Amino acid sequence: MSGYVGDLSPAQEEALGKLRVNVADLPKPEDNDYFYLRWLRARKFNLRKAEEMLRKHLQFRKDAGIDTILQDWTPPEALQKCFPGGFFGEDRDGHPVYYDNIGNLDFRGLFRCAKREDLMKVNYQILEKVVQALREFSEKKGKYIETITVIVDCENLSMQKHILFWPGVELMRQIFSHVEQNYPEIVKQVFVVKAPAVFPLAYNLVKAFMDEKTRRKVVLLKDDWQMELRKYIAPDQLPLAYGGTRCEPDPDCTDYINHGCDVPPEYYLTNLTETSRDEMERAVVGRRSSHEVQYQIDKPRSTIRWEFISIDHDIGFGVYNLQGEKKQELVPMKRRSSHVIPENGFHTCETDGTYVLKFDNSYSWTRAKEVLYTVKILHPNSEVTVSPGDSDIVDEEFFDCSEDIPQASGLVNSDLHADT
Repeated sequence: MSGYVGDLSPAQEEALGKLRVNVADLPKPEDNDYFYLRWLRARKFNLRKAEEMLRKHLQFRKDAGIDTILQDWTPPEALQKCFPGGFFGEDRDGHPVYYDNIGNLDFRGLFRCAKREDLMKVNYQILEKVVQALREFSEKKGKYIETITVIVDCENLSMQKHILFWPGVELMRQIFSHVEQNYPEIVKQVFVVKAPAVFPLAYNLVKAFMDEKTRRKVVLLKDDWQMELRKYIAPDQLPLAYGGTRCEPDPDCTDYINHGCDVPPEYYLTNLTETSRDEMERAVVGRRSSHEVQYQIDKPRSTIRWEFISIDHDIGFGVYNLQGEKKQELVPMKRRSSHVIPENGFHTCETDGTYVLKFDNSYSWTRAKEVLYTVKILHPNSEVTVSPGDSDIVDEEFFDCSEDIPQASGLVNSDLHADT
């Protein structure tokens, strides 16, 4: 049995009744079979685990003020203008459609204009808007609508701007984890469009934080993506820019969908760093001297990624490869204003060998410089976080995720789960 209303086995019916009784004392945003079954399906009808999950969610709602977050909290102006997302139209089964222009996320700008707490709260609001939209659609359709269709627009997704900006990756991981823990079973299908060649890398960085059932709902639409999209969403429910007929002469339907933008510098907060200083290595570079950090790369095509901050004054920085007694300059040495804006960068190592990151203060006659830095090594089939004297290997299939993402050619409309 599917575990949805009207299709329950006797054991599932029993688990539903017991869950109702066990949490009867707690205030809940909904009190119906559809609501309880979401938590049971998320834990494969293990009553103890489903109850534990639901209780944690209800405690989270209380602690974070979720019940009134749409009324009581206003995001900073920069987030209102530049954080992408929005609802428009419905799919062919009558479910609301949400657009997420992830390629236009300006991670660096967002981290300079808002605190991490605010970046999470804006996502809490989005998820409560999803719940609100489902409630409104249910009333409109005269039947319970449990899930949304999501279109993820990956245009402008890039290595430098997104994949190698670690605070942004960690934020997305936190968001995905939060969705799975607190809003299970709300996604019907995820269509990925305009995906560049780097998309599999980005997907692999977050897929471990997605439930297996959610991962199976992700569909990559390729060259003929607009035609494929029309199989699931009627043209009169799609913006012109996505192969539909709506919102002329505004093909992107910007009155409904925020497509995101780079955060204007005037929104930047002062003294805001991108990474917690407690998480960074610390070095003091004496006057007229330099500080070098060496990394042994044993797999060609590995990527070195770095982030650093200097305190109060600029610092020179460059990267080179040791070849016997010779040094090959890879990233030219130059003075960086990392005391104003934290520096981020990466280099893909074509060969194995010793690679050196050098912080240079030889030009300063009077001042020592303090530097905080983080360095990570991305191996071709794993992600490794490296700091001097320590290493932490996170096992991920970093490059090969093609089997995890269904291609559109293998799907027809009947393949979608209609849970209405």
